[in-house]
Amino acid sequence: MRFAVALLCVLAIASVIGTVLQQNQPPQNYVVKFGPFWAEMFRSLGLFDVYASWWFVLIMLFLVISTGLCLWRNIPPFLREMRSFRLNATAKSLTHMRHNAPLPQLNPAVAQRYLEVNGFRVKSQSRDDGTLLLAAKKGSANKWGYILAHGALIVICIGGLIDSNLLLKLGMLGGRIVPEQNAVFARDFQPHSILGTQNPSFRANAEIVEGQTTSAAFINADKGMLLQELPFSVELKKFHIDFYDTGMPKDFASDLRITDTASGEVIDKTIRVNHPFTHRGVTLYQASYGDGGSDVQFRTWNLGGNGEAAAMKAVSQRQYPLDLGSTGQYRLEFGELRVYNVENLDSPDTPDSLSGKLHEVRSVRQDKKFQNVGPTITFKIRDRAGQAREYVNYMLPLLREGSLYFATGERANANEPYRWLMIPADAQGKPDSFMALRETLRRPEAQEKIITQAAAAVSEEVRPQFQEAVKHLLAQFQRGGFHAIDSHIKNTVPAAEQQKTGELMYQILIGAMHHALDEALAYKQLPAMPAGEARNKFILNSLDAYTGLTQFSAPVLLQMTGYKSVNMSGIQMSKSPGAGLVYLGSLLLVLGTVFMFYVREKRAWLLFDGDNAHFAMSAARNERELNREFPEHLHKLSVLAQETAESTQAHENP
Repeated sequence: MRFAVALLCVLAIASVIGTVLQQNQPPQNYVVKFGPFWAEMFRSLGLFDVYASWWFVLIMLFLVISTGLCLWRNIPPFLREMRSFRLNATAKSLTHMRHNAPLPQLNPAVAQRYLEVNGFRVKSQSRDDGTLLLAAKKGSANKWGYILAHGALIVICIGGLIDSNLLLKLGMLGGRIVPEQNAVFARDFQPHSILGTQNPSFRANAEIVEGQTTSAAFINADKGMLLQELPFSVELKKFHIDFYDTGMPKDFASDLRITDTASGEVIDKTIRVNHPFTHRGVTLYQASYGDGGSDVQFRTWNLGGNGEAAAMKAVSQRQYPLDLGSTGQYRLEFGELRVYNVENLDSPDTPDSLSGKLHEVRSVRQDKKFQNVGPTITFKIRDRAGQAREYVNYMLPLLREGSLYFATGERANANEPYRWLMIPADAQGKPDSFMALRETLRRPEAQEKIITQAAAAVSEEVRPQFQEAVKHLLAQFQRGGFHAIDSHIKNTVPAAEQQKTGELMYQILIGAMHHALDEALAYKQLPAMPAGEARNKFILNSLDAYTGLTQFSAPVLLQMTGYKSVNMSGIQMSKSPGAGLVYLGSLLLVLGTVFMFYVREKRAWLLFDGDNAHFAMSAARNERELNREFPEHLHKLSVLAQETAESTQAHENP
């Protein structure tokens, strides 16, 4: 019993894990969420498919066998016990019971009626020695609690075994079913990796793009995938998503057209979260959503070229060659376009909180201040050696400390946080002014003009030396931003003079940047930026952005300018014939609990020997209640005995 209870506790904990942790997701999702080590550890423990893991199935199988044997052994004696009135009671056995007492002058007929009125079933037995035994009982159905509770455990475990892909596991163990590890499309699967519509149970996933149709779903199995054929086809007509004012997803639903393969019946149905649809024994759940391959427009700047902007059109979830001429050959691998992104405005002034996917509404704490900050696109830039860095770009500028910035995040792999490049937006809400300033700092003829204009403000005696200082300062800043200037100061200036020298060079750089900005705006025919706090802040932000750009590893800068969204709906398809048994077992468990805890078995005996009677009672695990009831029954029977005696005496002595 203790071992069985321990196993049930293990199953309960495993079921909680299976409920909290999303099951049967692609392996890379778990690697991103937990990291390579813990993802592999959890996978080896079967936590990503708990209900079909070998230890979960083994525990259920053991419980079915052990509980079945327990019922096989105990049901016959239980049934005999429920039918029995225990007519073998003797005067000696009654006196040894805890609750017993003599009752003189009690009429057997009166006693029998009393017991029947109080809910007892009574059976009498006349014995050869002239005694009469009244055996009574009630609550014998209590034993059904044991039977139903144990039977419920068997039924629930059998239902779990039916839905645990046990046959699939056996097929994989025997080599008859082999998961594909490199297949991407349904046409890539070999016959040994395809499961027919006769498969008794499965839990599969399908990602359907708007306007597309599928008649199969994918099952994550071991480290590969299996293709599960469906008895119908599913077309995603339209995907709908509603948001709260903060931009958080409130509800998402899919308009589906289901066409039965055998009959040709067409069913139009909308499924949403917690509102699935079942057809031909297969239940369709709205599980997730995402980008299905949207049209995206960009402005691009070759960071190693002349700085001119170029227009680019692409489709998300696709790959494109990127030829930068003398700079090198690369490949652009676009990821997911996310139209809505929610940021916690109370977080530090970095967009780190947006580096993860927010498709799971439950991951958001509602006691914070959230706001939708617009679309983002993720992509990778891979060089010819196969090395890639991952990027995320925000289409709309983000507000940080009172200024607007175009944000692009960069990281070497999925386990690292993003390092952010924040390009200031100009008065028109565009990055054009900064990119023009950057191009101006890189043009030799523009540098000469800036140096001349900056030196015009000093006297002629020191102008040549000042021009040379500005020239070296601009060259250092152009090469490495503030980092290059700081390194130069630390290497050439005594420690006592470093702070003063740094402040002087900073003031010179700020003055030169004002001339550079005027030159850049005039050269690109952009609106002039009048003197004032806004201009000063833009220049300071541009210096920081230029410094960040010198640490930017990408050979090209991409800024999203527009999109046409195409949605994808993630649908989980489940065939669970054992679910009915689980529901039945749950009902039996409730009934068994009611019988065990609310139906009390009590027995009573009255042994008559002439004018004397002996009364005794017993109960199964009910001593406290019996301590209260026995004196009450004894008192009432004593009163009945006294009334019977007085009535008899009155008839004998009229």
